[in-house]
Amino acid sequence: MIFVIPIFVLFLQDNGLSMTQVMILQAVYTAVIMLAVIPSGIFADYMGRKTALVINSIFFTLGWTLYALSYSFFAFLITEIVMAISAALWNSSGTAFFYDTLKELKQESKFKRLYGNTMTISHIVWGLSALIGGYLATYSLRLPYFAVIPPVFLSILVTLSFTETKKYKHGDKHYITHLKDAAKFSITHPKVKFFIIYAALFGAVFFNAFMVYQPYLKQIQVPLIYFGVIFMFMDFTAAFASKIAHKVEEFFGEKKILLIMLALAIFAYAGMSFSILYFGAAFLLITSFVGGLKYPIIMDYINKHVSSHHRATVMAFSDLSGSMLCTLSAPFIGWLIDFWGLREAFLFFVVLLVLNLVILLWVFHLNNNRK
Repeated sequence: MIFVIPIFVLFLQDNGLSMTQVMILQAVYTAVIMLAVIPSGIFADYMGRKTALVINSIFFTLGWTLYALSYSFFAFLITEIVMAISAALWNSSGTAFFYDTLKELKQESKFKRLYGNTMTISHIVWGLSALIGGYLATYSLRLPYFAVIPPVFLSILVTLSFTETKKYKHGDKHYITHLKDAAKFSITHPKVKFFIIYAALFGAVFFNAFMVYQPYLKQIQVPLIYFGVIFMFMDFTAAFASKIAHKVEEFFGEKKILLIMLALAIFAYAGMSFSILYFGAAFLLITSFVGGLKYPIIMDYINKHVSSHHRATVMAFSDLSGSMLCTLSAPFIGWLIDFWGLREAFLFFVVLLVLNLVILLWVFHLNNNRK
């Protein structure tokens, strides 16, 4: 979200929205992704990843322009729909484009390290932008939204410069057949199915928790001018984690790293439920570290087991699962905050992560019994 990272929820609240309305907007956002991500994945598999990414950039630029000009719940609703279409195109095509490019260069074994480096650079840029955005917000919460428009417009030009990967279009397959094949693969492949569930639960928690971070910082009495500083350190922490993700995974191995990431996240969200003044911000750094590790590791695990001709569609199914959980849980979290408090929201995140832990341990148990 570039300049607006540290003040996104504050901006919506400043325009008269309650946390329930904020989370309803996020539910709409994830619901549209849920509806659009599968067609986006099929479109990318058949028409090309680059084409999908160019369209994504156009919608992304339009979305931030609409945000800067919006003042009402309905206007923000339209904006979230536009942004969701952009996200669906990116989620189904971004990683697939990256992996297939490496595959065509016969360097797919470097995916985890190189994608981690990419995420590192992204987090550094987001962190510096958050610092600037936090400063701009002290003058006006709307100013960072206007500042974000020029750099996101450049994303259109950048994607136009990409070299398209091979189009995995099969003349003997109809779109629906392609969709059914990818769905069957995702559901029946034991490891892919597990990683999709694991990523979905993790993703739902992290996505919804982001909407709670800013009210949390207000509750622990952090001044607005420091929001950008905190989010900068969060992004730098995630950047560091993404950079070392491949080394951490290789050191601990698949089972241990999956357990460690869950344990750290559970500890952090449980800690945030106590709202420790000032020091509570340290828990945000833990979640950022886990987030930086999680994405390159899990995406690598899934990509290893998926063939190129329907990689984008299978990745879309992964995102679909997370979007469905976000859609179902977001309004409930908003209601929890408005009528109960932030503590209950963080405890709900802990419950979801413990559920993920139970599933993980059950899968380990089943795998051990098969040996």
